[in-house]
Amino acid sequence: MKKYILPLFLASLLAVGCSNDSESDLPDETPTPELRTPIPDANFEAALVDLNLDDEVDGSVLTSRIVGVQNLDLEDRGISNLSGIEDFEALIDLNVRGNSLRLLNVSSNTNLLFVWAEDNELTQLLVGSNPDIEKIGASNNQLTSLVVSDYTSLQLLDLANNEITVMDVSTLPVPSFREFDISGNPLTCILVSPQQQENIPPTWTKDEEDTWSLDCE
Repeated sequence: MKKYILPLFLASLLAVGCSNDSESDLPDETPTPELRTPIPDANFEAALVDLNLDDEVDGSVLTSRIVGVQNLDLEDRGISNLSGIEDFEALIDLNVRGNSLRLLNVSSNTNLLFVWAEDNELTQLLVGSNPDIEKIGASNNQLTSLVVSDYTSLQLLDLANNEITVMDVSTLPVPSFREFDISGNPLTCILVSPQQQENIPPTWTKDEEDTWSLDCE
C-alpha cells in the first residue's frame, strides 16, 4: 500500500490547485456603485424630489435620473446655488426665474436652447460658446456685461434692468434676432451692424436717451 501514498498526495495537490485557479477566475460579484451628482443646495435638491428626479434631500442625486432630462422648471424655489446642473446633459429648456442666484453657469449644457433667469441676483451668466442658444431671459438682475457674439441662432435677449454699461449685438443675425430689451441699464450706446441700423425692429427696446450706433467708442 505504501507505493500508492505519493501519487495520491500529488493528485490531492493538483486538485487543490485547480480549485484555487477556478475560484480566482470567477468574476467579482461586488456591485459597482451608481454614479451620483452632488447637489449642495438643499432647495435645489428639494425641487428635484418634487419633480420625482430624486428620493430624498441627502446632498446628491443619481446621475442616471437627471442625465436625460430635457425640461427643468425650478421657478421660485429659493435656490442660491445651481451646482450639479452640469450633469443635466440633455437639458434644452431651463427655468430658474425668481430665485436667489448670483452665478448661473450653464456652459457645460451644450444642448441648451432656452434660459429663463429673470428676477435673480445674477452678477455672472455663463452660457459658453453655444451657437444654438435661441432665447435668454435675464432681466431684473445685476449683470454688468454679457458677450453674445457667439450666439448666432439667438432670437430673444432680455437684459432689462441690469447694470450693463456696454452692449454689442452687431454680430447677431437679421432678421431672426427679433426680440431685444436693453432698457433700464446705465449704458448710452448699443453697438449694431449697418444692416440692423437700417431697420431696427419695433420689438427692440432701449431707454429713450440711448442710441443704436455703428461706433460706441
